Amino acid sequence: MPPYSHLVVRLLKTAVINTVRESQKASAASSKRTANEAAPASSNSTSGASAASRERQHNSPNYRRLAAGGLAALLLSAAAIGAMTTWMETWFGSQSTRDFVIAAMTRIGLVLGAIWLAWDSMRRPASWFPPGLAMAGVVGIVVVAAQPKLILAVVPLLGGLAVLSSVLRAFRGR
Repeated sequence: MPPYSHLVVRLLKTAVINTVRESQKASAASSKRTANEAAPASSNSTSGASAASRERQHNSPNYRRLAAGGLAALLLSAAAIGAMTTWMETWFGSQSTRDFVIAAMTRIGLVLGAIWLAWDSMRRPASWFPPGLAMAGVVGIVVVAAQPKLILAVVPLLGGLAVLSSVLRAFRGR
């Protein structure tokens, strides 16, 4: 293997080990909280039970994050092995199909890796980001995709909207 591939393998191994450690810590903290809150939750009515279940769900190890990280590692590893060897060419029958599959696995693996890294921040919205601006950004992307010349009008409009919403939020907070 080339020297950089050893680095990638070591990085993936470290990432998986850290993810497993984090999920074990979260499950241990969740079980301690559940044991400590068992007596008050049983004395309360359904509101206490639902609060305890929400707390348990929030602190339980997230297997979706592990699945995203595992699939990312699997796809990136398969793409790297396919690029270094010829087994994909014999499997798919042609060089162009092999190149297409390697490119697709690499892109999907990178996106899943980014999702794996950002999983915790995806669960809670950014408090500094105005919620209306996200929707305006999506509408702006659709407008620019439909009519690319309008980018000269959409970008300054979104920038002005971002500044205006930030100023209004600052005054509203006081």
